[in-house]
Amino acid sequence: MRTQTKNIMRRHFYIASLAIALCMTAFSCGNSGNTSLAPADNSLTNSIDTTTTINAEEEDDGDPNIKAASVDKMNMVVDENGNVVGRYVRTNEDTYTVSVQDDVEVPIAGHEVVTFSAKNGQGVVYTRRTYVNVRVEPDLNSPVLKQISYNKNNGVPETYPCLGKTKGWYKISIKGKVGYVRHDLMEWDGMDTF
Repeated sequence: MRTQTKNIMRRHFYIASLAIALCMTAFSCGNSGNTSLAPADNSLTNSIDTTTTINAEEEDDGDPNIKAASVDKMNMVVDENGNVVGRYVRTNEDTYTVSVQDDVEVPIAGHEVVTFSAKNGQGVVYTRRTYVNVRVEPDLNSPVLKQISYNKNNGVPETYPCLGKTKGWYKISIKGKVGYVRHDLMEWDGMDTF
């Protein structure tokens, strides 16, 4: 009886520990350490959520007015030539913390924080869906130009330059052609780090 009680208590301890760890992870992802030195529009500063998924049987041709699969504005750190250094995380005393694949520090001198957005034709788009139709125009009745496929075995999605966003569609460049993909089937990021 005593052993059974210990096992139950141990199981509850592990469950509680896991719940606390998950809460701490969620809290740290939602509060990426912004300081008072952050850019004026702190609502645009975010960490990348790679867990976004959409459950849908049909992976093409739905309502393009539904919520986008990802945020399509992000603060980025660029150097004095406009080259992207990484995703802005926070401002420190004399450095910016930026996220590329890991967090790194870059000096504030010679760098600045700018806001990238899909609407302005910045960043890249990708999908983790089996297939997505790329259309000639931003319309469900428009002919299919190409099809984007995601190889789950590879695990690394192919990215496409974002050329803009209009009426719930990303304008992209794919194999030398320009087409449109529904924003709810794709994810946007300020830079390609795959």
